[in-house]
Amino acid sequence: MKVGLAKQIISALILLIQIGCFHAYAQTTISGKVMDERGRAIPNANIAIVNKSNTISAFTFSGDDGSFTLKAALSVDSLTIKATRLGFEAGLFALPNRTQSTQLVLKESALKLQELTVKAPPVILRKDTIDYQVSAFQAEGDRTIADVIKRMPGIEVKPNGQILYQGNPIEKYYINGLDLLEGRYNLANENLPADAVRKVQVIENDQPIKILKSKVFSEKASLNIQLKKITTTGSAKAGVGLSPALWDVNITPMIFNKSFQLIASVQSNNVGTDLSRQLDALTKSSPIPAPVLSIQSLNTPNISTDRWLDNRSHLASLNLIKKTRSQTELKLGLGIRDETQEQAGRNYTRLLTPGGVVEIDERISNRFHSKALHANLVVEKNTERIFLKNNAGAQFGQLDGSGRLSRNLLPTDQNLTTEQTQLQNNLTMIKNVGKQLLNIHSQMAYNRRPEALLVRPGVFFEIFNAGKSFQSISQNVFTAEFDTRNSVSFTRQFSKVSVTPAIGLNFQNHLFESAIKTAANDSTQTHSNAFQNDLKYAHLTSFAQLGSYYESKKWQLELNLPLRMHAFSLTNFIGDDRQKQSRLAFEPSVTTRYQATDYIDFTSGASYSYDFGNPPQLYSGFLLRSYRNLQKTNGAIPVNRILMGRIGINYKNPLSLVFFNLAGSVLRINNNLQYRTGIDSTGASQLTYVLNNNIQLSENFHLGVGKYFGGIKTSFKLNSDFGFTRSEQIVTGREVQVRNWNYRVGLSASTLFTTYLGIELAGTANFFQNGLAEQRKKTSGISQLQLGIDIYPDDAHALRLDTEQYVTRGGVRQNQFYLNLRYRYTFGKRKIDLEIKGTNLTNAKNYLSIVNTAFTIAESSFQVRPRQLTFGVRFPF
Repeated sequence: MKVGLAKQIISALILLIQIGCFHAYAQTTISGKVMDERGRAIPNANIAIVNKSNTISAFTFSGDDGSFTLKAALSVDSLTIKATRLGFEAGLFALPNRTQSTQLVLKESALKLQELTVKAPPVILRKDTIDYQVSAFQAEGDRTIADVIKRMPGIEVKPNGQILYQGNPIEKYYINGLDLLEGRYNLANENLPADAVRKVQVIENDQPIKILKSKVFSEKASLNIQLKKITTTGSAKAGVGLSPALWDVNITPMIFNKSFQLIASVQSNNVGTDLSRQLDALTKSSPIPAPVLSIQSLNTPNISTDRWLDNRSHLASLNLIKKTRSQTELKLGLGIRDETQEQAGRNYTRLLTPGGVVEIDERISNRFHSKALHANLVVEKNTERIFLKNNAGAQFGQLDGSGRLSRNLLPTDQNLTTEQTQLQNNLTMIKNVGKQLLNIHSQMAYNRRPEALLVRPGVFFEIFNAGKSFQSISQNVFTAEFDTRNSVSFTRQFSKVSVTPAIGLNFQNHLFESAIKTAANDSTQTHSNAFQNDLKYAHLTSFAQLGSYYESKKWQLELNLPLRMHAFSLTNFIGDDRQKQSRLAFEPSVTTRYQATDYIDFTSGASYSYDFGNPPQLYSGFLLRSYRNLQKTNGAIPVNRILMGRIGINYKNPLSLVFFNLAGSVLRINNNLQYRTGIDSTGASQLTYVLNNNIQLSENFHLGVGKYFGGIKTSFKLNSDFGFTRSEQIVTGREVQVRNWNYRVGLSASTLFTTYLGIELAGTANFFQNGLAEQRKKTSGISQLQLGIDIYPDDAHALRLDTEQYVTRGGVRQNQFYLNLRYRYTFGKRKIDLEIKGTNLTNAKNYLSIVNTAFTIAESSFQVRPRQLTFGVRFPF
């Protein structure tokens, strides 16, 4: 993408927003009361600004005292206000188009009124809450609420199911105001029938802790699914298919009462549906440390999993919440998954080095069998007087992987086993103590993970066997970690300012053991000293912090001034090496939000912080992380100084149904350790760290635009991202600058031309470029175009045609075309669906993807699922 063209596009978009902002500043506010002829207030009256065609431009209801407020930005001289209420004659009032206060007087009706239907606009803004009426965005073929949400302007759904509002992940996913799933909302979003939902609410700047409202700032938005009624709902489906024998079963009943909610689910399939995402936490959760060892895998295709995932998956889940009369919530979550996945294809990797490009060509066939179990119990009380929450959870996982890889016709076998255990407990209590709030927080987590990797034949001959080949090499590691974070704070309110002093103590204890064995001539050798790790790492942090929060009608500002004392203890039992260090860190941060109008706000933030790395950077012994990746560090504690700045603008106009967000961030990291990567002629790499100051720079920009055209039921979305990183590394003995550029532009439109025809069109273009020293590789990228056509001859029959075109430009150029067809017959009051579905009717064989990291460009040709035909039935409860 040319920079000049990009600037012109962005300038034009900003000009459009400025025009919208001008109208937002010129908005008219009509306020007043609705009364009868005797002067008594009329509550719950429908007040609307209507035009000559009776289209609603703004909409609200009168309060208990009859008061109302309407806001509009219309370029007309006069406004027509329509007020209606059962038992009264409808009133039309002509007012000049200027801000004013008025009284609307309605006459009681002596006649029997006909039924009055009020059609609300698609989107309604109520202070910090935006209501999306589901009926305005729902198509005839939509079955779950996820199908509808993806059409709503301002909202984006990522491929893993994560929901973004104005470019940022949501904080909470409520159903009728209750947080049942604690972040695992795919289970509800992808199974809750769309017909059961009345509206989807976005709660901006949501502070979920009631006692902290107006005291602690939140930039996050949350989603609330408001059902049509208290109900028992859910859905079930069963399907079978051919080539090979296929099955797809999903039974998910749901109960939603005022004080009790339950979602249970049993699912099993081998048609490519990824069930692991049903148990994934998509909001903030306790992180599980990443595995140390891995099998060489193919890049995951960035397309729907039912195109490529070769699976046999089984899942069972139970989630419930009970709210007592004392406002205490009890939550239970259980989930179990058993899954086998297979993948086959080819990796073509290019490694940029100062001496030229090293190419690796691998043919890969892998099989993974994983098991996972998670359980959590939550007790929560959230009122304006006290907040108490304890979340106890456990996760267990097991992975057995095997892979066969061929390079230059030479086979390599890999076997991997991993077990994961995590136990965690989070406790938070906030209550009033005198005139201040007392906040106590304690978090504990324990992680344990043994891993083993076996590679046949052996690799890295020069290091392990004096340049001679040998039969096999195995790497065994064991990791155990305990982490606790504790703090106490007081919050005191002074007019518009709240002040929060805090103290805390964090502690991390990390144990790591590893050993490498090689087998040659029927004998096994355990390599010692430099090829082993026996490490104990302890990190104690004590801190004091002063936080303040200011809120006015237009401004919100949060300032945090923490001072932390870090104490490190590192013991390497192999070399009897002991290190102790202590460092003082001042890490200020500031966040601001300016609400210019009801439609536009500006956000910004800046912070300065320290990062002392993670324990894997301290492993001084050799680690065989994969068959061609050997790592060794110098055991020094890294000191990274991080400076971050960001700015954003958000615009929303529910009257014209326009949403816009533009955000940019800059990150500068000063490191004291530098990567040193050695790459031999076969592409095998050795990664080490050396003491050498260096700088890493990162820049990211995001643009999002959404517009809904209510007259033709069309939703339009534009999302674009740009990223640039620059780092200083040592590659094959030379210090060089490594640069990466990433661009993404996505356009989508969804429309219902008539009740008989609907069309969805989406296009995305991704471009990647690497630079090493003075080298700058040719731009590579992936473009995709998706077209979906829905045809509804009548209420009982529906035909869906999906076409997908992918163009990959890398070492080679490849065009890929996929065609899917679905026929659905719906009958009965319960809307039971019978489906016949054909996927990959063109019988495409492979999907080519590109991943761009540091000085590596990896292209994967992934074998996709063959042509398949399935028959299924689906019905709601």
